[in-house]
Amino acid sequence: MKKELSFLSCTAQIAVKELVARRWALVALAMVPLAFYAARRSDAGWQGIRMACMGLSWAISTVSLFSMQAALPIEPRLRLNGARVATLYCGRLLGLLAVASCAAILYCGVVLLDQDVESAWAVVAALTASVWLSVPLGMLVGRLVPREFEGMLVLITIVGLQTIIDPERGSAKALPLWGIRSFLDYAIEGRGDMSDGAIHSGAYMALLITCGYLASSATLRSRKHIVYLNG
Repeated sequence: MKKELSFLSCTAQIAVKELVARRWALVALAMVPLAFYAARRSDAGWQGIRMACMGLSWAISTVSLFSMQAALPIEPRLRLNGARVATLYCGRLLGLLAVASCAAILYCGVVLLDQDVESAWAVVAALTASVWLSVPLGMLVGRLVPREFEGMLVLITIVGLQTIIDPERGSAKALPLWGIRSFLDYAIEGRGDMSDGAIHSGAYMALLITCGYLASSATLRSRKHIVYLNG
């Protein structure tokens, strides 16, 4: 148990340190949500916040994609040292969620200082759901798509569809950020409730984490017919 916790902590720290090493890329990505928000700030209040959510989603999912692809050559060696797939996956997930939460806190401050809303907690829920869903999404794409450029195109497609599709359409529920609409309705207009958004976001996050773990297990499964000799 102690060894597993050590691997978990080590993997989370590696994920954070990898991102810190790419600080200028992080700064550039951090400006994306601000640009999205500023572009629609003068429109209806929820539109500006919605675009901040979309910008955050793209930035955080891209960061998670980079982190996952940077881990691909390292993970097999950690597996040989006795780390479990669940430990490697959860450690990186927790490290990225910590970074994503910091980004959400930053933009919660920006939005709440700039906008007069009915419910500050609903704004917090919308921005938090955006970043938390984006972490396992980016990790899953990073695992399944071997190159950064192709992976970014996949993420641009997903977030782009989320941005332009009418949330009232039934097919919109198939996209990961559909639930933030109910958060924003409550935040800006004080109508409805947040239960639909919470259920959709929670279920989608569980699905993405499960798929990401299964993809990691398939990639990193141990091969019992191979014997590794020390030295």
